Amino acid sequence: MKYLVTTLFLFIAFCSSSQFIKSGQWRGVISYDSAEVPFIFEVGYPTGDSPEIIIINGGDRRVIKNVEIKDDSIIVPLDPFDVEIRASFSAMGMSGTYNKYYRDLSIPFKADFGRARMQKNSVQPFAPIEERWSITFSPDTPGMSKGVGLFKQQGHIVSGTIMTEVSDYRFFEGILDGDSMKLSCFDGAHAFAFLGKRSPEGWSGEMIYDNGYSEPWQATYDSDAELKDPFEMVRVDPGTHKPYYDLLGAGQGKDAIDPSKYEGKVLIIQLFGTWCPNSHDQTKYLVEWYRKNKDRVSILASSYEANYSQDYGMERLEKYKVVNEIEYDLVLGGRLSKTGAATPFPFMKRIEAFPTLVILDKQGFVRYVHSYFNGPATGEYYRSFDQRFNEIIDLLVAE
Repeated sequence: MKYLVTTLFLFIAFCSSSQFIKSGQWRGVISYDSAEVPFIFEVGYPTGDSPEIIIINGGDRRVIKNVEIKDDSIIVPLDPFDVEIRASFSAMGMSGTYNKYYRDLSIPFKADFGRARMQKNSVQPFAPIEERWSITFSPDTPGMSKGVGLFKQQGHIVSGTIMTEVSDYRFFEGILDGDSMKLSCFDGAHAFAFLGKRSPEGWSGEMIYDNGYSEPWQATYDSDAELKDPFEMVRVDPGTHKPYYDLLGAGQGKDAIDPSKYEGKVLIIQLFGTWCPNSHDQTKYLVEWYRKNKDRVSILASSYEANYSQDYGMERLEKYKVVNEIEYDLVLGGRLSKTGAATPFPFMKRIEAFPTLVILDKQGFVRYVHSYFNGPATGEYYRSFDQRFNEIIDLLVAE
């Protein structure tokens, strides 16, 4: 009897350690060579034995359902991106890699159970921050660019986003620690850190984008800080330009698109990439919007892919369509390139950002270009896009 009880205990312990990950909050870390990017995720079992992971960034919750457990290892596909986490786990920890397959890149990953995203170390009081910042990236260099920071503070906790003219950096979260600020964001495809220090002149610091890729920044509070209107960055003369459809679907083949399908209808063309979180935000918007408006408009999305081959691009496109439940048309535009994505439109030398929207009237002429996307993290700007976009479509449909 004693032998049976001992054997049963060992069996239960083995099953528990080899097949189940501890429920609750975990702190994950993506370890670049020069910095660590922390994030929070929760593990739960809402449907029984299969784990569900929720990645948390500020007010954003991303649910990952198709998690695999194999013995003492976990595989977390970060769909719709060609990215996953693979790690071994124990009762209180994980260790493995964060793998970007579209870039053939593998980065160390670890996680600990029950830890906070960031630890406040300073005993100095922190100063309240103002909600809107004017940010300059790589100041005094040819690569200088502008951004607008939108932040909210609760005690020493800070959340918000940074808008730029290549789209926003989605949901940051972090802390004020004395005269320093430490923010991070992990959306599956990217792990960012926004690190800064306050001085009498304002704020300055480093933005970390990827392993070996960062740039300095400076910022001041500015309640009037704004970027260029994405609807105004490219001006189009009405009745002048039509797209070259054979180039728009060139990655798939010159006959990938039948232009006659869109005759007499307003057409929205999305230039995007399956690797791009901002494209995914816009795709989610378009999918929901199209379900309500497909009787009066058409959408054609053309993707430009990293790590390119036709087979790879078509595989990514099919998975993207399934994961996002897309009902409108998708084609493969070609290799990731801002100049390549502009080739079907002779009035543009390059697009400014992925994603970009090109809106055609019923006669097939380009009427509007929307050059970057302010996603859900931007709040009022996301709502403003929705309002303006619908006004433009209503106008074109009524013509």
